[in-house]
Amino acid sequence: MSYIKNIGLSAIMFGAVIITSCSNSQTSDTTTTQQTPQKKQKVETIDFESAFIVDVRTPQEFAIGHYEGAVNIPLNTVESNLEQFKGHNQIVVYCRTGGRSGNAKSILEKNGYHNVINAINEVHLLKLKANQK
Repeated sequence: MSYIKNIGLSAIMFGAVIITSCSNSQTSDTTTTQQTPQKKQKVETIDFESAFIVDVRTPQEFAIGHYEGAVNIPLNTVESNLEQFKGHNQIVVYCRTGGRSGNAKSILEKNGYHNVINAINEVHLLKLKANQK
């Protein structure tokens, strides 16, 4: 009886592996066939001399380390601090992984601010600066 159980269990596991691998291959095949020629991704140009660089992480995260010259306006306070963004030709927002800065960019754009760049995080911001030299 245990021999039959082992065969049944093996068949179920084998079936699960087949279904999983088939679904993955279908996904990648679908993605491949639906791809259109990709445009080159626009590389953001930042005017590091005059851009308003904003770290939207928490004050605690900001205190641990941040991009030199950045101002800390945590994401949960961006909308209540819109006045601080006025008069800047270019606004650059960043956080730890790009999620919060993406949200901050959306908030700013919904409130009429243009030329807002999501620099993702400090490391990416530094790479952008190095690539512009």
